[in-house]
Amino acid sequence: MEGDLENFLHILDCLPVAAMVMMFNEDSLREPGRQSIVYVNQKYHQLIGYPLELMPSHQDGMVVAPSEAQPQEKLLLFCRSIGQQLRETQDSVQARLQVRCGDGDERDFQVTGVSCTVIQDHYLITFQEVTRFTAEIEQLKQQSEIDQLTGVFNQHHLLRRLTAEVERAQSSGTGFTLMMFDLDFFKDVNDHYGHNCGDQVLITTVDIIRTALSGVDCLARWNGADFVVLMREDNPGIARQVIQKAWQGVRAHTFCWQDSTFAMTTTVGLTTYRRGDTPESILDRADLALKRGKRVGGDFIFVDDSG
Repeated sequence: MEGDLENFLHILDCLPVAAMVMMFNEDSLREPGRQSIVYVNQKYHQLIGYPLELMPSHQDGMVVAPSEAQPQEKLLLFCRSIGQQLRETQDSVQARLQVRCGDGDERDFQVTGVSCTVIQDHYLITFQEVTRFTAEIEQLKQQSEIDQLTGVFNQHHLLRRLTAEVERAQSSGTGFTLMMFDLDFFKDVNDHYGHNCGDQVLITTVDIIRTALSGVDCLARWNGADFVVLMREDNPGIARQVIQKAWQGVRAHTFCWQDSTFAMTTTVGLTTYRRGDTPESILDRADLALKRGKRVGGDFIFVDDSG
């Protein structure tokens, strides 16, 4: 048995992931102050860095609230939770953990716990670092919802947000306003000055629109030179006053490109949520309002009053 244990611990030290062995039996649960962690491998020391003598005792780890605990106490609390689940299920347990390691860095881990067949009442817990993977996933998630040119949300995010707003309005009885915002004669800018100039016009326009909006409003690029503003305001008069600041801001701005200067105008189609609306129906109504504003020559805020 002793030889099996030595071989087992030697194998642990050869693992490319951090690992610890925890003891969990009736005696360890009854005796306050008894250390639950009995072994950590070399990779654990390198990556996580808390030696056994710095880990809190059984009793200390259980009485400290996770939100107030030191990093090593949180780690022990987490690992004991894994151990308790293993005692109950006798199966493998997986979870995600973020912990501040001994070197001060925050790292994300995929944690797996299994029962040790070599030593009774002992459990093996491994820590596979996934910090870079987690960061890449978060970056990809942001990229999937952000327009890469202007930095505002894209159509995908807008549709998701609009669906949530419709559900909120249905349950709470409070509405919201949706506006489509289009740059007039934007194609002429691209044709005359080039697409790099057009891109700069879009970026500048976004900056102007943002100054008129609050932190809870959602600004998204719909396509080309079209933007959508979702405003948590169900009074169309107030919403019009807010968006008029952006509309006037674009009109008053002097756009510059190389040695040329020029002006731009915008057309806005505005509608409010109505009971029974779907994301598609309110988008269609905002688009129709925008088209009606275009028909009168653009440079206009058209408020839908068809309801």
